[in-house]
This record gives sequence, structure tokens and C-alpha cells, in this order.
Amino acid sequence: MFSDDNSDIMEGFICPICKSDQKKLESLLQHFEDKHSEEKDLVQTFRDVFKIAKKKILNLDESQLSKTFDSTLKPNKSFNQLEFVEDNQDIGLVKDHIEYFTAIRNPRLERFATETNKLIIRLNKLLTNRPQDPQQIKLHEQNLVPWIDGKLVKLCPSCAKSFFLTRRQHHCRICGSVMCNECSNFLSIDDSFSIINPSYEKSKPNSSEEIILKEPEDSIRLCSHCLHLLENRKQMQDSRSVRPPIYNLYEKLEKIKKDVAPDLIMYEKIITSLYDGNSVYTLADAGALRGKIGHSAEILDDLSKKILGQKCAKGSREEALQKSIRLAAIKFIKENMLTLPPIPLEEEIKKIQQKRITEFNQKIERDRRLAQEAFERYDLSGNAGFPATSRTTGSAMTSVDNWSGYQQQTNTCDPLVEQINIIKGYIKQARDAMRFEEIATLEQNLSELQHEYWLRSQQKE
Repeated sequence: MFSDDNSDIMEGFICPICKSDQKKLESLLQHFEDKHSEEKDLVQTFRDVFKIAKKKILNLDESQLSKTFDSTLKPNKSFNQLEFVEDNQDIGLVKDHIEYFTAIRNPRLERFATETNKLIIRLNKLLTNRPQDPQQIKLHEQNLVPWIDGKLVKLCPSCAKSFFLTRRQHHCRICGSVMCNECSNFLSIDDSFSIINPSYEKSKPNSSEEIILKEPEDSIRLCSHCLHLLENRKQMQDSRSVRPPIYNLYEKLEKIKKDVAPDLIMYEKIITSLYDGNSVYTLADAGALRGKIGHSAEILDDLSKKILGQKCAKGSREEALQKSIRLAAIKFIKENMLTLPPIPLEEEIKKIQQKRITEFNQKIERDRRLAQEAFERYDLSGNAGFPATSRTTGSAMTSVDNWSGYQQQTNTCDPLVEQINIIKGYIKQARDAMRFEEIATLEQNLSELQHEYWLRSQQKE
């Protein structure tokens, strides 16, 4: 408000007549009615001025308001235009707080570890040579752990309630502190032994994972602080020894994948050997191995489904892990087990083997004929009967079992024949156990022994 000389400016709720500051609008109106009530026209004019001003303040022009709002929210083009720098941006300031973190954490862990170890040592002493009589148990506990004098404690440290006739004092059996019955916790004897010795097995199965007992029968009374420290130690022990179900299932799944990998390689080797006409493996071997691989695929599928069905929070990392394991198992089955070549037909294998036998016999006959021509070329008249003997030997080689005829002539006392029979027994056992790597080695040994027997027979002839 301007003064009369227009030199000073007064602000606030100023009375236009007496120039007094009333601080509030209500005070100014009340002052005007009380002090200047005789000037009614001026009062009415004053009220009208305030009503108009109030109306203008509350009812702003909507067009002006929307215009101001649009101009405020209108984005600045120069501000939104980002200037991309082609050079790589340097890494900002990096400060390592690990030393500060360890400096605070290590003393705290050491303090809790020391206190927990002290409690476990006391717990071990309480359980060692623990008497059966309740009175003797109390004396045994008081001799090992000093109890705080109950006269010095008027309130329970946990709930801050006073002790009286119905709220009696009780002592923690490990630290000796005072507490009321409502704030007491109880640790069973089995759980106490399991904390002292992690390999201890409970005498009775307990379905609950909590170590707090509601009934203090055959148990140890503890305060909440001691129980908290022992629970932390118990959880740490369980985390090291007890594995979650998904871990065991995944371990079985990986073991089956590791075991089936050599079978996949051996199956392809058997199929290739059959198509090559070799008689080391048979169609029965291929069928048995393919059945074993199919059974392994079923087990893999079941294990991956069990892993996927484990309960977990929706959208959590555990759920993503379970889905990834399931997809990996499906991918392994599709790429390695479902793409195996089919077992060839028996007629096709017989044709291939017959062709290979014919080629082998032709090669033997050709080698025999070349050897006979060599002997005739050098005119070895003393061995005139040799060609006929050779023909007889050659006919013996074309039999199904090329050493069975000579076995009858030796009266089964030849060590080489006995070794051949032993190798055949080993081959049968390995085939029954589907140990195909050993079958290939034994077949090779059998072939060498049969060849050696044939050479010896040739020398005798």
C-alpha cells in the first residue's frame, strides 16, 4: 500500500484509514468493523474490493493457464538434441570400498564367531556327563555356567516386565542371564548334539526344521540372544551339508549325460562296422545299445521335468534356472539321441557280409595260388605233395569256423585252442554286459589267435 507522499510502500493487510497492519484478512475485516464501523459505505467498498481480488485469484483465465502449461511442457529442441561423440568415453572416477568394508565386517564376524564358539563349548560341557536327576542337572548347570544374581535384576531384559510371584525368574543355561518364562526358549538334546557335532544323527525323526521347542521336556533353556547365535551356526552347517533337491536332480541328470556319451559314439561305430561288413558286432548288439540309449533319454526327460516342477517364486531367478535346465535337456535329447542312424535290415547286412567273405576267400585263394606258382618256379621236387595239401587247407579255411577242424585233431590239449575257447567265453560275457569296447579288443585277440593256429597247422602239414 502506498502512503500519502508516495514515497514509502507498505505491504501486508494494512488498514486504509489508520494504516495499521493486521497480519490476516479476517483480522483486518474485524478491525474495520470494530474501529471504523461509522463509515459503512467505505466498509462495503472495502469488502467488494477484497471479493473481486479473491475471485480473480481463484478463477484465473483458463486460456492463459493452459497457454502457460503448454509452454512449460513444450520440449526444448536444443536441450533434447544430443551431441554424439565419436571417441570412446573415458570411465569416470572409481573408488574401491572393499578395504573399508572388510575393516568393519571382519571384526564383527570375529566377535560373533568367538561368542558362538564360547557358547558351543559351554553347551558341550553341559551335555557331557549330564545327570538324569533334575536336581543334579540344575547343580551341574550352575557349576559349569555362573548365573547372574536374581536380586540385581528387577525387570526382564527382553520384555521389560517386572518379576513377581506369577512371573518368576529363569536363567539361561549357557550365558547365565536372567529372563522370564515367556521370553525363554528351549533347545532339544538332539539338536544340541547336532550343533556340536554336524555328523550326529538324530534318534527320532523331526519333520520340523525349527530347533525351538514348545515343551521344555528334556531340553535346555536358552535366552533369545544365545538361541539366535546357535541358529546362525546351525544354518551355516546345514548350508554346507544339506543340498537342495534341485541340486541332487541336476547331479543325476549330468551323470546320465556323461554316461550316455560313450554309448552314442559306440552306437555309431557299430552301425559303421555293420555297413562295412565286419563281423565284430551284430545287429543284436546295435539293438541292445539303442534300447539302452532310449532308456537314458527317458530318464533325462523325467529328471528335467522334475527340476522344472520344483516350487519357486514366479519370475524369480530359480524359475529361470529351472527352465534353462529343461531346455538344455530337450536340446541334448534332440541333437544327440533322436538323430541316431536307424538299425540296418538283416538282409542288407547279410549281403554285405557275404560280399566281404567272398572277397576275403578270393584273396586267400589268390595268395595260395601265387605261393604255389612260386614253389613250382623254383622246381622244389622234394615237396611235390605240397600243392594237394595246400588245397585241403584252403578248403578248411572256407568253413564257418576256420579252426574247428584242427581242434578235433589236437584232442583239445593244445594251449592255443584252450586260449581261443577262453577268449570266446570272454566275448560272450562282454556282449551280455554290453561292453562293446572290450568286445572289439577281444575279437581282435581272437582273430590273431586263430591266425596263429592256422599258421601252425600249415607248418605241420
